[in-house]
Amino acid sequence: MIDVQFHSNYAGTDNEPEALQQYVHALLARQHALDLLETIHQQVNHVWATIRKLLESTGAAVRPNQTIRVARAAQAVQAKNSYRSLEQRREECIVTLHQAERRANAALQSMLAHAKSSSRAQSTDRLISRPARRKLKSAFSTRC
Repeated sequence: MIDVQFHSNYAGTDNEPEALQQYVHALLARQHALDLLETIHQQVNHVWATIRKLLESTGAAVRPNQTIRVARAAQAVQAKNSYRSLEQRREECIVTLHQAERRANAALQSMLAHAKSSSRAQSTDRLISRPARRKLKSAFSTRC
């Protein structure tokens, strides 16, 4: 994950920088959840490789002694417990990812709503000031 410090010299309404910061933080949280999910996926693959190795070694022609069988059984139990723990963490991470995506979407919608309302206000200001500019222009042109 890339850690980014966010500084803005953005000159908009008072709520726009806050909405933008919320959006950036939500995107960073989403990326963190994705990174964690990828790490868990790699760990699950490692556990499955261990399980496959244990299964392949049980079919060997040489009959293992009691100590080796006990050690393999302990490894199998540990792999099983690790897999269950990783699956639980994966489910929690997916829930966290969905929450981060919802926050990012909400922050984006908030930013868009602020942008839309500020553009409406600016267009209203331009419409109001245009007739005033015309009056001033005509007044100056009649004087000269």
